[in-house]
Amino acid sequence: MIAAQRKKRSLQWVSLVGAALLAQPGLAGAGPRAAANIHLTRAQEKSLNIQTAEIKAAAIRPMITLYGELRANPRARWILASPLAGVVVHLHGKAWPQIGTHVVRGSSLAGIKPVVSTTLNITLALELTKVKADLLAARVAQSAAAAAYHREQSLYARNKAVSLQRVQAAHAAFAGAAARVQADFQSIAAISRQLKTRTGGFLPLPIFQSGMVTAILAHPGEAVAADQPLLKIEDFHTLLAAVALPASDSGRIAAGTIAHVRALGHRHWLKAQPLTLGPQADRQTRGLTMLYVMDNPGTLRPGMAITAWIPKTAKSVTMTIVPRSAVIWWEGERWVFAARGKGVFTMRELIHPLSVPAGYAVKNGSLPERRIVSRGAQLLLTIKLSSTLKKSG
Repeated sequence: MIAAQRKKRSLQWVSLVGAALLAQPGLAGAGPRAAANIHLTRAQEKSLNIQTAEIKAAAIRPMITLYGELRANPRARWILASPLAGVVVHLHGKAWPQIGTHVVRGSSLAGIKPVVSTTLNITLALELTKVKADLLAARVAQSAAAAAYHREQSLYARNKAVSLQRVQAAHAAFAGAAARVQADFQSIAAISRQLKTRTGGFLPLPIFQSGMVTAILAHPGEAVAADQPLLKIEDFHTLLAAVALPASDSGRIAAGTIAHVRALGHRHWLKAQPLTLGPQADRQTRGLTMLYVMDNPGTLRPGMAITAWIPKTAKSVTMTIVPRSAVIWWEGERWVFAARGKGVFTMRELIHPLSVPAGYAVKNGSLPERRIVSRGAQLLLTIKLSSTLKKSG
């Protein structure tokens, strides 16, 4: 009811202002596509909140439009598994998580109660020995991965003797090795604590990574085997943008450049850093699958359809940039209102506009005026159409 009253008052305000403007001498409309001027006083411009901006030229690099989907980042996926055979128990005062539940690193949600408590010490001792051996191997792997990453990073920073893909692969290997070392440290601490108490109770399972629960693979009261997954946890702060590049266009894009990605149903374009080529060709286009990593503003999820703009290998072209807020649709074309003087506005059609992240790019010189209406263009179009209807009536 309140929303309807507000809408009615807004329509009445527009009608009153439109009627006042149509009464001005210079507000006469001509043909349906004629560039008839609209004259406003300073007070009318202020009441309608008409704002103008100067259009500027910029170097525009030709883009190719590709389509794909968002994928989860494999590095941000973690599985909570049972270190030994037993029965799943949930901690006192904490409910068992559901799909979509956010968990925090360092907290505990579940525990494992050994099936045979008399053999608990033997099982834990054997598991502790195994984890300690894994820790030694993980430390060696971490040192080797760290040395390889620093070497690749140094070569890339000095003269780019190695590719960015090799640097990223070395960083991923180093991060994975560091995660294994940390996981082994946590396992040794948990098992040692259980061996020390010798209570025969349950072994708490700490969360090593904050994120969202995306799969529940076990429930309290169920018997599980050693290394059996219990929960799948994913962090969606970063996502992978996977786009299909047809084989015919494989040589037309500039490798290693930033892509602009927009998810279906979202207005804003987001920057995505190049990652690598996909492990297999796209089944529909028979082309390559290109992967980009991007930050998630908070509303994106894997599986969403996306549109990506990727720079071509062609040279940049200087064009005039028109803000997206200044463009209006009329008769199937894009138009802007140009400011010809104090309170004088006229419609200009955009000739062959090219969609770019900043708005629309047009050929230099296609717009005679340098200032256009950046806010309030739709209201000016309403006034122009009202004038045309009044004349035709």
